[in-house]
Amino acid sequence: MFQKIAQQTVIQVLGKILSLLLGLAVVALMTRALGPEGYGQYTTVIAFLQLTSLLTGFGLSMTVGRELGSGVMPANTLLGNALSFRAITAGVAFAAAPVAAGLLGYPQPLILSMMLVSVGFWAGSITQTITSVFQAKLKSGWLTSVDITSRLVLLAGTGWAAYTLAPLNTYLSVFVLANLLALLLYIILARRLISFTWQFDLNIWRILWVHTWPIALTTTLNVIYFKADTVILSLFRPAAEVGFYGAAYTVLEVLLAFPAILGGLLLPQIAQARADGQHEEVKRLYRGAADALLAAGVAVIAGAALVGRPLMSVIAGSNFAITGDILAVLSLAIMCSFVGNAAGYAIFAIKEQKRLIKVFAAGAVLGFTAYLIFIPVYSYWGAAWVTVGVEALVNLAMVTILWHRGVPLSFKRWPKILLATLALAVGLAAPLDLWLKLVLGLGLYGLVLWKTNLLSDYTKNSLTQQSSAPIL
Repeated sequence: MFQKIAQQTVIQVLGKILSLLLGLAVVALMTRALGPEGYGQYTTVIAFLQLTSLLTGFGLSMTVGRELGSGVMPANTLLGNALSFRAITAGVAFAAAPVAAGLLGYPQPLILSMMLVSVGFWAGSITQTITSVFQAKLKSGWLTSVDITSRLVLLAGTGWAAYTLAPLNTYLSVFVLANLLALLLYIILARRLISFTWQFDLNIWRILWVHTWPIALTTTLNVIYFKADTVILSLFRPAAEVGFYGAAYTVLEVLLAFPAILGGLLLPQIAQARADGQHEEVKRLYRGAADALLAAGVAVIAGAALVGRPLMSVIAGSNFAITGDILAVLSLAIMCSFVGNAAGYAIFAIKEQKRLIKVFAAGAVLGFTAYLIFIPVYSYWGAAWVTVGVEALVNLAMVTILWHRGVPLSFKRWPKILLATLALAVGLAAPLDLWLKLVLGLGLYGLVLWKTNLLSDYTKNSLTQQSSAPIL
């Protein structure tokens, strides 16, 4: 099963690499056309509505993915009610978001922009619920095709806006269009896998809420420390500084899509293994995912530290060179989040999500307090380092929860991960042009992965090396 998950992950990762390139092209066009201040305004609008989206997400996509894997409820009934529930709750939330922005003192033009973009985020929130269908059915190619299609539309529209020197709201309108298109395509494709209709069964809505509220609460607490930084930055610092931080954070968010891919595929498989009493399979799936994400996370740190500044100058323009240094700091948070994602999905799959409430509550209080103290004084540096510190503590706590439940990490492959990362660093540190550095570094990294069997040896030997400690 892990090999099948790995195959699906490779499909989505390859798609995400292309999606990453398209997304970076969009960023390159906007940063050059809008400049630090204009891109800062764009970042402010997007960050505020992202915060709204995450605060009202309720973890519904994770619940749908887990329940589709367990098979307790008919798939068409589950999906139809989940989508209806999400559409209504998201509609209420995004209608209230511009009102909240006004109360916080944002200028009228930005509030009007938020009203426009809230439509795109509403569509995106429903899309998140639907994507769990493709992950549960292991149809990664379908997910990838829609993602790339919507990205191409976004790139084409952004290119036209930049060419015509269009105002900010034109870029935001393109964002809305791309999200609506993605929602339409996902609905069409999902109905080929599960014949569903929009359903309004309040009893099932109650069941969904009972299963979801712990992850809803933990997600809300998580968002307070993970996304509030940009919003607080926009309230205390000039728009240009928000633009610098936003450009670096955009790369972070793109990279965080990779553990979400693996986690979304992993969750229904772990849920099914747990339902079948296959405790060793649960451990094997979690450990394989954690090792893969650790390898990716430390590679990101090496890349950001060695070529972050010249790479961001190429992507966003010379005016945004400082974002490379910000990204180097945020890469530490990326690595922590990568490993923590595997733990978080595993915790949810074995229905231990209530244990996360105290963890995220502590992270929310610590993070929000630290942001208010350090951002007004140290700007994006304060935001970045607080993010790193809180991410490290929270994700360490998640790994520890699984450890105490009989699912510890395995350290067997860590020396090979270190060796592959060193090979990457040697290539990136070579006295060559940027693109030759990248080719050499990634080539050496891939060579070590292949020569050490880093991607396959764990699945060959893990069943004989697992602890027999129970999960339940």
